[in-house]
Parts: sequence; C-alpha cells; structure tokens
Amino acid sequence: MTRRFPLQPLVDLSADRVEVAERRLQALDADRRQAREKLAQVEAYRVEYKERLTRALSGGMNVMQVRDWHAFLVRLDEACVQQAAEVAVREAAYLTGQNDWLEQRRRKKAFDALATRHERTEAVRDAKLEQRLQDDHAQTMLREARRDESER
Repeated sequence: MTRRFPLQPLVDLSADRVEVAERRLQALDADRRQAREKLAQVEAYRVEYKERLTRALSGGMNVMQVRDWHAFLVRLDEACVQQAAEVAVREAAYLTGQNDWLEQRRRKKAFDALATRHERTEAVRDAKLEQRLQDDHAQTMLREARRDESER
C-alpha cells in the first residue's frame, strides 16, 4: 500500500508558481518588445525628419523655419533618450522575471526529484511486502501439504 507523499502540497504549489512566473515572464517579454519597437519607430521618425530637413534646406528656408525644425529635432532626440531609458527599464524587469522563473523551475525540479525518490522507495517497499506475503502464503501452503501427508 503506497503512502501519499507528505510534500505533495509543496510539489503542487511549486508547479503553480512556475506557471505564474512563466505567464509573468511572457508579459514582461511583450512589454520589452513593445518598448523596443517604439524606440525603433521614434529613431526611424527622427532619421526621416532629419532627411526631410536636409532636403528642405537645399530648397531654401528662412531662419525661423530652420530654428523650428532644429527645435523639433531636439525634442525627437529627447524622446529617443527617454524611450531608450524605458527599454533599459523593461530589459531589467525582464531579466528579473527570468531569474524568478528560473528559480521557481529549480525549486519545482527539486520537489519533483523528492517525489520521484518517494515513489521509488514506496515501490520497493510495496514489492518487498508483496514478496513477504507470497512467501508467507507459500509457507502456509507447504505446512498444510506436509500436515496432510503426515495425516495419511
């Protein structure tokens, strides 16, 4: 008769924690990708706007227009810096989430190993018990056979 693994609630809890950490990691990865895409868009817009400024300058512009274009480019540069900082924050959050996920997986594997060891131990114990019962039954049958022979 196999006994229940006493740490089974912890095995179940560790599996739940791995699932939660995995879902969180997926969300953090999506946030990270979105921040990277936004940075790429802002940088592409900045390059495009700078090219448009170069073309406009070759066609001739007054000083006020040039100053406005440059002011806008400065704002785009600031947006790029700000978005790059956001990407760095998202990267750090992802790495933290990844470390948490790895730690939860490590714990789950440890509990799984304990559960497997328990199952093997119980299987050996059950096999020994079954063998002992068979041996007892065989001895009983032998005694009865001998008794029946001696009575004849």
